[in-house]
Amino acid sequence: MPEVPAGSRGEVDSLKLLQQCDEHRPRCVNCQTAGLNCIFASGISSSTPTATETETVVASASETSTPDQRPQGLDQSNVVPAFTPSGLFDPNLNMQHLELFHHFLLATYRTFSTDDSVRHIWKESVVRMAFSFPFLMHELLAISALHLAYCKPEHSTWYHTMATELQTLALNKFNSVERDINASNCAAILIFTMLLAVHILADPSRTEGLNSHQYLDHVIGCVMLMRNVPKLIIQDWYEYMKETELKPMFNVQQPPKPYQVPQPCLDLSKLTANPDLGDQARDAYESAIERLQWVFAISNVPEERHTTIRWLLAWPVQLKTPYLERLNQRRPEALIILAYFAALMRFYRDCWAVGDSGHFLIKAISSHLGPHWSEWMEWPMSLVTAWNDGG
Repeated sequence: MPEVPAGSRGEVDSLKLLQQCDEHRPRCVNCQTAGLNCIFASGISSSTPTATETETVVASASETSTPDQRPQGLDQSNVVPAFTPSGLFDPNLNMQHLELFHHFLLATYRTFSTDDSVRHIWKESVVRMAFSFPFLMHELLAISALHLAYCKPEHSTWYHTMATELQTLALNKFNSVERDINASNCAAILIFTMLLAVHILADPSRTEGLNSHQYLDHVIGCVMLMRNVPKLIIQDWYEYMKETELKPMFNVQQPPKPYQVPQPCLDLSKLTANPDLGDQARDAYESAIERLQWVFAISNVPEERHTTIRWLLAWPVQLKTPYLERLNQRRPEALIILAYFAALMRFYRDCWAVGDSGHFLIKAISSHLGPHWSEWMEWPMSLVTAWNDGG
């Protein structure tokens, strides 16, 4: 996980985007994350797994663990266990949840990184953490359901439904703890927000049937979420978590300068040469461009294509409010920078969670900007052409 500059509390104002209902059933992510009453809440299917059903699975696993298996370096004194030692035992197994849990341990965790030490965190540390934090367990199972929908397209509708219902349960539980972040839960909340970002990016049900302008709105909403939710944890607990068992996630081998990136990406810096921009806009764009070039460099583009999502989300997580405000206003320069991020996504298209997302985003931005900005869009659009030709 890359070095992430600390934000300020004032930056959370851009979370207002999340206060708009996205009409995603059974309960929209925006309303859940913002803690609002969702107009679709009453329409949740009766087949939605109950918290008790999932916690039965969690309890069975937790009862076999010992105290020294808890995440090292994290204060567990205030952790509420996912089960209570009441002596009651439910003999009924939720086979669907067990299937999802098994698939996560077998395959899904591998899609987050190629680094063995980071993979170990996802398979061992994160899973143990999820036993104590039901919101994390529900989202972990939801991500596994999305991955299974990709792996088993003949059953994708069923798995997509499971993923949505589990995410709804996860957000319900998360809303009760997000305002009380402390040493005992900060790591679990960070992992949860990372999984939530992947979920929103990878969930095809959220983009099905959208036109180019609607798709652009969806992606910008994702960027806002990816930047604003994780920073609430990172700004206060970043240094602390660097000394926990999550440490390998924070060990980043910085790419040497000058960054070795495609020439069009280097030329993007000329976008700020317009004297009419003003100092604030210029600073906002220069910061976003520098961080994008950093992600290009650490991703070793164009020499390497990625089958995991490893570094891709590092850019939106590091964005600052001045750029986000201009992106939300659909300023041309901000959209062009986003188009170059979409170009980066092309090199991650072999990851199941990314696929053709970059392709669609480049086309959506090009449609929005029109021919006046075609010179800046030439390189991203050339990648779309190569995409169409199978390159």
